[in-house]
Amino acid sequence: MSFPFSKSARGLVYESGDQLNRKTFLIYIVMLAFSMSLIPYTIDPYLPAFPAIGTFYGVDSNTIQASLAGVTIGLAIGQIVSGPISDAIGRRPMLLLASVGFTLSALAVFFAPSIEIFTLLRFSMALFAACGDVVARAIVRDLYRGQPMLRMLSRIFLIQSLSPILGPIVGSQLVGVGPWQSIFLAFGFFGLVLSVIVLFFLRETLPVAQRRSQSAMGLLRGFRSVLRDRIYVGLLIVSALQISALFGYLNVVSYLYQDHYGLSAPEFGALFAVNSVALYLAVQFGGFIAKYFKAQWMLVIYMVLGTLAGIFLVVTSGGDIWLAEIGFILLIVSFGAPATAIPTIALLNHGTEAGTAASLMGSANFIATSIFALVYSQLSTTSTADVGWLALLLFGVSTAVMIFVVRPWNIPDLRRDLPAEAH
Repeated sequence: MSFPFSKSARGLVYESGDQLNRKTFLIYIVMLAFSMSLIPYTIDPYLPAFPAIGTFYGVDSNTIQASLAGVTIGLAIGQIVSGPISDAIGRRPMLLLASVGFTLSALAVFFAPSIEIFTLLRFSMALFAACGDVVARAIVRDLYRGQPMLRMLSRIFLIQSLSPILGPIVGSQLVGVGPWQSIFLAFGFFGLVLSVIVLFFLRETLPVAQRRSQSAMGLLRGFRSVLRDRIYVGLLIVSALQISALFGYLNVVSYLYQDHYGLSAPEFGALFAVNSVALYLAVQFGGFIAKYFKAQWMLVIYMVLGTLAGIFLVVTSGGDIWLAEIGFILLIVSFGAPATAIPTIALLNHGTEAGTAASLMGSANFIATSIFALVYSQLSTTSTADVGWLALLLFGVSTAVMIFVVRPWNIPDLRRDLPAEAH
């Protein structure tokens, strides 16, 4: 069997997605989707195993939940440092490091002798997972710009968007038939598959001539460049606010549906799966509709829809479960539909610092949800009123940011040929 460049990947560069033949194009979709799945596969599959992990290490549930702090710290550090470094040394070594590091960390958990080592390895998994996600997004921007990037992200999300659905299912099944360590073994094998794909099929996508200086000042100039872009900063804020609204929903829905509306765990799981499918379809709808309407104006519409979802949840609070479900689906659609347009427009003019731009956006999302964690703990779980007010506030502000900061009328139509990018 021969691989596209099995002799060596060094010195071989894809500077445009036009260089990918059909077979390589499909491989890249799978490879980048797998890379962007590392973060959900670092969190979701292991939640059903928390009681078993606590029993194994002889610690209480609070200690196991506290181990998630290691995950969040790892995600934060991985997001903020991996992008700028990839802008300086290239994408291929960083994605290979991320996939191999994730694999070794997950497999090592299988042998973790103490809760301290377990927490340290979970931090390591998260660090490398964040690196894989950021670098994969930068690779998409290296290869595509404008409408082609939006289409590529839509195809990638066909696979990646399944990870939040599949992860908990796989984790719960594995912990039901074997030791909890088998979950880490399974996703360590997933990381190994990704590592092999990256090793044999990923070419560098950031030419040496376009890389930033490896000095501290060179990396800082990348941050300065993206933060001087009003459109990018506006979309950074919008992205952080809308994911904060989504996390408000995630923090309330389980208690509301089970404790207030009386659903059993399987019934809640089924309804939550419906909502996950709605998110999946919304992501694809956002990519599809952008072929016919200007993506920047569709973003305004999605923010208005999120605002209306908040109003609906407030007005119908105290109603039956189906009114709550309608409001939540509207909220989910408002989050999922912009998933391809926001990074496409935000990174439009940042080809040489795509890694830095992707890092900042991921970090901003993490910081925002961490700040709003104090708010989430105060939300009522007996009605949709509080989460509705939160959505109304966050999406309302997002709408204002779109109009007064991003200013969609100044953004070029992505459906048309864009002027060549200056490097």
